[in-house]
Amino acid sequence: MKSNTLSVLNAIGCVILTSVVVTLWTKERALDQALGKTKLELATANDQTAKEIQRVHDLERDVVALKESISATQAAVQKAEHLSAEQTTQTASLEAEILAAREQIKTWQIAIAERDTKLQDLNQDLAATRQRLDEAIQKLKAASAR
Repeated sequence: MKSNTLSVLNAIGCVILTSVVVTLWTKERALDQALGKTKLELATANDQTAKEIQRVHDLERDVVALKESISATQAAVQKAEHLSAEQTTQTASLEAEILAAREQIKTWQIAIAERDTKLQDLNQDLAATRQRLDEAIQKLKAASAR
């Protein structure tokens, strides 16, 4: 019986070892599948991280470009403000000169009108003098004819 019992015990041991091996193999297979899923998730996460890092770099470049653009725009605005101030000053100066020129023109117009009046008076005086001179010449001719 000893040999029969030993065979049964050996068979039971083989069955137990087979079940342990199958259980371990099943667990290993499940762990292998879980590891495969985890590796896939890790690869996906790495890809997404790389995309996000690239996006961050792109955004940083955009920020730098925007800062440069803002600086250039501010410089242009300051230059335009300076030019506008100069033009405003120049416009005010020109308006003052125009006003002074208009006043000078009015003064000249008055002076010309006064000159014209004096010329007309002198012309009338000259005409009267000429008429008296003509009369005096007529009298002299009449006197010399006598």
